[in-house]
Amino acid sequence: MMTKILDSLREETSVLHKELEKDNLANKIMDHSIKLEEYKLLLFQNFIAYKSAESQIAKFLAGYNSDKSVRLENDLIGLGFTDFTYDLNFSCTNEAEAIGAAYVIEGSAMGGMLIGKEVSNCKSLNAIPEQEFFNGNKSNVKAWNNYLKFLRSRDFTNHEIDQASAKAKETFLLFKDAFKVQFSNSY
Repeated sequence: MMTKILDSLREETSVLHKELEKDNLANKIMDHSIKLEEYKLLLFQNFIAYKSAESQIAKFLAGYNSDKSVRLENDLIGLGFTDFTYDLNFSCTNEAEAIGAAYVIEGSAMGGMLIGKEVSNCKSLNAIPEQEFFNGNKSNVKAWNNYLKFLRSRDFTNHEIDQASAKAKETFLLFKDAFKVQFSNSY
């Protein structure tokens, strides 16, 4: 049954996933053109999305412990950022929805690892402290492996799979909304 839920999550989110990948500042890391202020904005955009989703997932998945928003916050503090007040409207109402949201949150580790490997190649980011979030560390995929282990531990009804898939799509839209957020140069 794990294959069925994973297949559904992949299929249902593939278009949104591709759209999101092409429409955010991470591409500027990949082509090494990102400026420091853009990097701070990218970290903040990710922070508000991860923070919103992680807190909701934790309400329904026992033992769920994602540290992505904490690592993003630490990176932002290291870059002099002090204002973390921003709220995105996102919620989970049951375990199936939390599983769908976690698919996006934990699945992002692979992309984040690839992006992290390119940060050191960006001349405008040479002076920043060592990063906790975009760091290229393979240990960042540990949570993804734990997520897969959780999926293997149980069976899912078609209704739960549908709920998880719908929430995964909504979670990609959460990131899409976060990537629209801008801030002034006061940070």
